[in-house]
Amino acid sequence: MSESVFRDLLDAGRGYESMSVPSVFATWTKHLIKGAEVQQGSQVMDIACGTGVLARDALAEVAPSGRVVGVDPAPGMLAAAREVEPAIDWIQCSAENLKAKDAAFDCVVCQFGMMFFSDRPKAIREMLRVLKPGGKLAIAVWDRVERSPGYERVISVFQKEVGTAAANALSLPYSLGDETIVTAELEAGGFTNVELETICETARFPSSRKMLEADLRSWLPLFGINLSEAKINKVLAASDATLSKYIVPSGEVILPTSAHIFTARKP
Repeated sequence: MSESVFRDLLDAGRGYESMSVPSVFATWTKHLIKGAEVQQGSQVMDIACGTGVLARDALAEVAPSGRVVGVDPAPGMLAAAREVEPAIDWIQCSAENLKAKDAAFDCVVCQFGMMFFSDRPKAIREMLRVLKPGGKLAIAVWDRVERSPGYERVISVFQKEVGTAAANALSLPYSLGDETIVTAELEAGGFTNVELETICETARFPSSRKMLEADLRSWLPLFGINLSEAKINKVLAASDATLSKYIVPSGEVILPTSAHIFTARKP
């Protein structure tokens, strides 16, 4: 990988950490930590960790005697994660081929990553493999996109202004909204005591433009969609009208979001 390519990936990771994590993802970590029964001394693996917000919150729970490992296939995400928290072991690998010994972890967590696995059954088998007998799994996937209506509007803007590839990139996170899919796959993969809780949280952005900018500058580049400044500004110009329903007097955008939290145990 060339230095310039890595720099672009790192910039995308930094943008994801600064724009998307505090607005969307940070509020969900408590549900995964509770669901996986993370506690002091736990050995925890965070799969598809991104820039590591869940791994960092898990580290606070397991300290001082526990350990957290964050794995992700994206080098830019991991580089940004290392900048924020060097005390966590960050490992580049896919969920389908985890670089870990059998039965090494008490808890495995995965926050909004399962939708992007290339082979979910294989990834589930890997999750089972690295867990200790009796170990706990907690996974979060987004509910159907209509349960997060503000994002439906954003997808429509991207379809109109950027194109189908961009709209598909924004739609992909909602591809496991049918909760029966994940339940069946976890049970087929050997997990027991599979339970589901659907939870609503709130996403907060400083403005509608900041909301779209997070996707334009940090999400789309992960799919190889890099827009010119002129194109970005054109999309941003359409954002206020599209999201006006969710703009509060302070100028912030406050959106309802819904996700499924699955928990399961290794026999």
